[in-house]
Amino acid sequence: MQLRAARLQVVGFGPAALGIPIAADRAGLLDDLMREGCVFIDRRARGEWRSLDYDIRSNSVAGDFLAGLSPDGRLRTVLRSPEAQALQEAPDQPVALRVAARFLARTAREIADYTVRFDGAHTHFSTSVDHLRRDADGLFHSRDARGRTLALSRSAVIAVGARPRAGAAPRTVTSEAVLRRECDARCEAAAVAGATIDVLGGSHSAFSTVGLLLREWGHLLRPGQIRVHTRSEVLVYRPQARAAADSRTGTAGGTPQRGAGPLATAAPGDRPLHRFAGLRGESEALYRAVRCGAEPRVRLVRHPEEADPGASPLTIAATGYRARRLPVLDARGEPLFPPGEAAVDEQGRVLDGRGRPVPGLFGIGLGHCSPAGPAGGGGDYPMAAVNIFHGRTADRITAQL
Repeated sequence: MQLRAARLQVVGFGPAALGIPIAADRAGLLDDLMREGCVFIDRRARGEWRSLDYDIRSNSVAGDFLAGLSPDGRLRTVLRSPEAQALQEAPDQPVALRVAARFLARTAREIADYTVRFDGAHTHFSTSVDHLRRDADGLFHSRDARGRTLALSRSAVIAVGARPRAGAAPRTVTSEAVLRRECDARCEAAAVAGATIDVLGGSHSAFSTVGLLLREWGHLLRPGQIRVHTRSEVLVYRPQARAAADSRTGTAGGTPQRGAGPLATAAPGDRPLHRFAGLRGESEALYRAVRCGAEPRVRLVRHPEEADPGASPLTIAATGYRARRLPVLDARGEPLFPPGEAAVDEQGRVLDGRGRPVPGLFGIGLGHCSPAGPAGGGGDYPMAAVNIFHGRTADRITAQL
């Protein structure tokens, strides 16, 4: 049977991918997109949606997870769900991330169910895309490892996410595994033995991991038993005035500040606002307690040469993410850009090896960043997790479809 060319296919169905139909719904365009063809493809089975299912509190308040959904849109039923009601109980307070994860999973189910109402829309679960190919006619073919075409579309969004960076030491585990409670036995054994536990990185994930260790096994830990290794100053989130943020970006936001500096609020308008950069909530409080000596069980190590984490019985890597690899080929079968992290411009368009936008190809979520990102000062921060609900990337992409 000949495949119909859809208007859009989205490779991936995690939090970043959800931003596309949610943004279309905010703009009142969701039904049009579905009628003209919208296909989602995800390697996981339908019941395996576990994104953000970590045993910590979020660095954002509960209301942040609700703000992206339109109360008047086609997906408004999500806001009446038990999962949404759990977030509405304390919208201005940090929320357990597992509560937010259940809300996102409910949103994913609602979107998947909504696609079946339209002949040209579908969500393929348990389906792995080996590569995308843009043929001479400009259509995108997603193909499996056997070369079979899974979907055909005029535009495509890559939202395959990223995997945690793991350290080279043989005893290294990732912070994600610890926060999913997959390493409890190893963590407890290290605490009982009085062994040094090294945490690599100064991110929210790093301090959230330390917080979990203290919460579960703190009574076993001796002073200085946990060492947090950071290569640079720790960023602390400072909120901007809501009105100032709304006037510039259409969303409340904040900007990261160096942890070692004063706690003054930065002047609004200096750069694009980013909801989730820097420590916030419990991770920020823990960092401040460690810095002032109020938490003696944790020690900050600024320079790797001060200690060798590779020699520790347990090293936890909280050093960010590595983009999942999805090759994109041209009509001749040649790669359009090098393997690994794909760069995007400020419109969310994927750039080829020469820095030119690939027509009709977009990237969103972890693994896609602006070449003029935080260091350059002119672009967005890499869009992480649920930030696409509040940021501008999903809106910009849907406006170009």
